[in-house]
Amino acid sequence: MKAINYALSVLLVVFSATACSIYASPSSQTTAVKDIEAEWAFTQDGGHPDQLLIRIINGAETTLDIAIYSLTKPDIVDAIKKAKKRGVKVRLITDRTQARGKTQKEALKLLGSAGIPMKVNKHSGLMHLKMTIADGENATTGSFNYSKSASTDNDEVLMVLRNSEVAKSFAEQFQAMWDDTEGFEAITPIIAEDALKVNGTADGTEASDAPVAAQPDGVIYRSCAEVKAAGKAPLRKSDPGYSTKLDGDKDGIACER
Repeated sequence: MKAINYALSVLLVVFSATACSIYASPSSQTTAVKDIEAEWAFTQDGGHPDQLLIRIINGAETTLDIAIYSLTKPDIVDAIKKAKKRGVKVRLITDRTQARGKTQKEALKLLGSAGIPMKVNKHSGLMHLKMTIADGENATTGSFNYSKSASTDNDEVLMVLRNSEVAKSFAEQFQAMWDDTEGFEAITPIIAEDALKVNGTADGTEASDAPVAAQPDGVIYRSCAEVKAAGKAPLRKSDPGYSTKLDGDKDGIACER
């Protein structure tokens, strides 16, 4: 992990793709910025970009805007969840196709269940950004996806730019995407959609973060407490959300007690 203060001009040029056209966002003009404190980490240089990112997320106090192509690494997902839990305003934009993948779908369910608003691209291109803006002061960029392979196997880099002007430029781009109803749409993936509580089980205990296989209709219950809170107990084999995990005596009826 390397850190250095730069007393030079950094040129920021940001463009986004919508459908087949390239449009200029509010931050797309070239901007010269001086006196930037930069920190970076290469995956194959022992720099641990995932840990650097988690430090940025853990340090957020007011806002956290994340635009990320791939989001599957459990400890990064957990750090984002915890930021929301401690009162940080968190927003997430990710790629539509990646959001359909099994591992990322489970990660998004965890974040959606924590009450984090999310959007995916509707335009024909990829949402290929890898950036996080924390508190309007720090911005991250680079090739680093928030995944295990990017953290251990790939040649990747994460750069943290500690400068409010840079962060403002990144935040303006994020906001332009968030407000673009033609290019992006909201998604609301959650666990056990009928459950009363989405940040744990109905009896107040914290739900496990282990991925759970989705039922055909998308309803997932992590415990009988959630089933009862949703008014769905008992569950029979033909009922949405039934699983053998909940059926302790394997009689085809779950959560009957």
